[in-house]
Amino acid sequence: MIRWQPIFPVLDESWPVRYRFESLGALQRHLRLGAGFFLPDEALPGGPGARVIVEVAVPETSDRPLLHGRVRERLQGGIWLDLPSARPAARWEPDPNGPRRQHRRLACELFVEVHPRGGEPWLCRALDLSDRGLRIATGLETGIRGDEVAATLISSNDHLAPAGLRGRVVWSASHETGIEVLNPSPQFQEMLGAAAGRWALVEEIEHSRDCTCLQGDSATGQRHP
Repeated sequence: MIRWQPIFPVLDESWPVRYRFESLGALQRHLRLGAGFFLPDEALPGGPGARVIVEVAVPETSDRPLLHGRVRERLQGGIWLDLPSARPAARWEPDPNGPRRQHRRLACELFVEVHPRGGEPWLCRALDLSDRGLRIATGLETGIRGDEVAATLISSNDHLAPAGLRGRVVWSASHETGIEVLNPSPQFQEMLGAAAGRWALVEEIEHSRDCTCLQGDSATGQRHP
């Protein structure tokens, strides 16, 4: 049973969830269960429309995909989330020859004011951050590799001051951009520490052997894409 604590450092309005699967195959089967992502009923208290961040763990890799979405509906025995990245994640496989991540990513949804060199500033969300960088959600591909940008992270937590930083674009794909932080400020470190403290309070859910994904399509009641 998950024990939720109503008071903890809040960086945004999302509910954090840690979900451990017994294998990569079990995760992929779960992601193909229906149009969305299924959680056990005790995983979170939020109702329809509530923001959720799911950190996924599998034994095949130490990297943990971070899935952002919203609660679609609560049904008897479980919760369905709308996660735009669930379908691509169903095809994800860790690269055994890929470089090991040296800095843990912490999921968040901070606001970010981005100041591209020679352009007008614009506002978006940071999806995760680490000691060395952050991933932002963008409506379009933003910049090219090597471009330098200035950015200001803004938290809904009144105790955290806005964090200015200078960064470099290291990758840019559809709707997301990765930025390497070149000069982490004390305020950035405070936001990073608050995010780490928040996730430290989240207990991990173990994928159940009785999960709906093991009971056949008829158990879901969902329309499959």
